[in-house]
Amino acid sequence: MLLMRRPLLLGALLLAACGHAEPNPRTLHYVGKDLVATPPADYRAYGAYAQAQLALGSDPPDLVTALEQLRLATDFDHHDAHLWTVRGQVELQLGELNSARRSSARALALRPEYVPAQALAAQVQQQQQPGGGPPQVVQRRP
Repeated sequence: MLLMRRPLLLGALLLAACGHAEPNPRTLHYVGKDLVATPPADYRAYGAYAQAQLALGSDPPDLVTALEQLRLATDFDHHDAHLWTVRGQVELQLGELNSARRSSARALALRPEYVPAQALAAQVQQQQQPGGGPPQVVQRRP
């Protein structure tokens, strides 16, 4: 009888060892003062974001390519307020005011306390008002 219980006991111990009660340390980060666990970012979103940053860092910045890459990034990871904020900033620079407003709203819906998203929302609102700021530099591909 004892021999029959050992495989069951061993199986139960293996199951208990495989089930992690704590989050993976690689998924932990702070939001304000709270430590939270979220799934890691999609590598495709990260790659597209990196390509967007390269396009923005070129001389002159390639806003069209950056926006294409940011659209890909938000398609792969639509829960990242930072991606939506950067996308809205580029849309605003390209004069796509309605798109910038939607991206700003999405970022704020995800993280209402995110200061860059709040700043973007203020810029979009300023641009929407008559005479609301300097003309935008629009870069289009030939």
